[in-house]
Amino acid sequence: MASECTDCISVSDALAAAAGSDRALGPSELDHLSTCLRCRAEQSRYRRLMEAMKSLREAPTSEDSRLESQILENLDLHGRLLDRMARSGVVAAVGGIAAGAAATAGFIAARHRRATRLAS
Repeated sequence: MASECTDCISVSDALAAAAGSDRALGPSELDHLSTCLRCRAEQSRYRRLMEAMKSLREAPTSEDSRLESQILENLDLHGRLLDRMARSGVVAAVGGIAAGAAATAGFIAARHRRATRLAS
C-alpha cells in the first residue's frame, strides 16, 4: 500500500507536468496509470482543466479603458491597508512579548522573595 501511495505521488507530479506539456509520461508512469483509477481520474481532471484554459484563451473579451486604472487604485488602497495592519500587528506582538516578559519577571521576583523569607 505504501509503494502504491508513493507511485501515486510521483505520477501526480508527472501528470501535472504532462498536462502543461512540459514533458511526456514515461513507461513506468503509463504502467501505473493503466492500473490506478485515482491517477486516471486526476489525469482526466487535468485534461478538462487544460481544455477550459484553452477555451478562455480563445474567448473574445471586451476591454474597458478604465480597468487598468481601477486595478492600480485598488492595489494601492489595499496595499496601504495591509501595511497599516502589518505595522499594528508588529506593535501588538512586541507589546505582547513585553507584557509576557514583565509577567515572567514579576513571577520570578515573587518566588525569589518568598524563598528568601522562608530561608530566614
